[in-house]
Amino acid sequence: MAGIRDVAKLAGVSTATVTRALRDEASVTAATKAKVRAAALRLDYVPSAAARALSRGRSNLLGLFVPDITNPFYAQVAQGLEDRAAEARYHCVIASSHLNPERERHLLTSFQDGTLAGLAATTVGTDEGFTTALGATRGPLVLVDRRPRGIKAPLVRTDNRKVTRGAISQLFEMGHTRIAMISGPRDFDTACQRLSGFRLAYKAAGTALPDELIRHGHLGEAGGYKAMNELLELDPRPTAVFCFNNLVTVGALKAIREAKLRIPTDISILAFDDMNLFPLVDPPISAIDQPAYEMGRAAADLLLRQLDGERGLGDVVLPATMIMRESLAPPSTR
Repeated sequence: MAGIRDVAKLAGVSTATVTRALRDEASVTAATKAKVRAAALRLDYVPSAAARALSRGRSNLLGLFVPDITNPFYAQVAQGLEDRAAEARYHCVIASSHLNPERERHLLTSFQDGTLAGLAATTVGTDEGFTTALGATRGPLVLVDRRPRGIKAPLVRTDNRKVTRGAISQLFEMGHTRIAMISGPRDFDTACQRLSGFRLAYKAAGTALPDELIRHGHLGEAGGYKAMNELLELDPRPTAVFCFNNLVTVGALKAIREAKLRIPTDISILAFDDMNLFPLVDPPISAIDQPAYEMGRAAADLLLRQLDGERGLGDVVLPATMIMRESLAPPSTR
């Protein structure tokens, strides 16, 4: 593999000039930049971020902490981060807390020795001890999807409130007036934002929102199953249900099936976060789709920019989209 010295020799310049030319610095003339780039192209030279890291005594490992790597959303985030890191010659360490704050705190503590050049994290911990552990992380930090209270770092996210309000408003336009929500933990900012969008849609429709139609604190299939069973016991039961995430939706679908109800004839269902199986089930499940892969790439890019010395980076907000499938229909009049 060609190195910077090979490029410098072919272009007839110093290695420092090669570096400045490839960074497009103003101190290098256009003619010299062109000569350096031609030499780099001929030698198939790619600047190695890992080599720069080693010369500075810095690791070439990026970390990613997620709550549940079995969740397709986080798997796609991990793939995006890993692909972008590889382009810059960095490697990735990916760890899952399995929705366990204690495990998450232990993982954070174990990486405070400088093993990682930077860390991207989607967290479940919310207490003071967790915040202290996350804040003590050495090197650049980027948050993905949600921001723990008290942590200041760039966040890659979607506009949860806006996309939820728009999606629920579509259900009202279909004729639904009794829409329930299986929400996440109250101290997750994503749950708060999605619930806020849900309430705003009710307000815009001029419809009162009974407390019984909101189920708080549910994650994973078991949470979705429990909450949906509780909603199905209501009289009258909701005509549509909005689920906090994809795995909650899977649990909710199990409860609906066991109750021998038909989707969407008896009840409509909408998921936040799409997954590959949703178009394949009968009927296909409607979902709000976050660009998980692009979120992972954006997180890696923010880490790499910080490693290159950029400061004061702001949040990255990517668009989420509503995917209409056959699990949503006007409420039955029977």
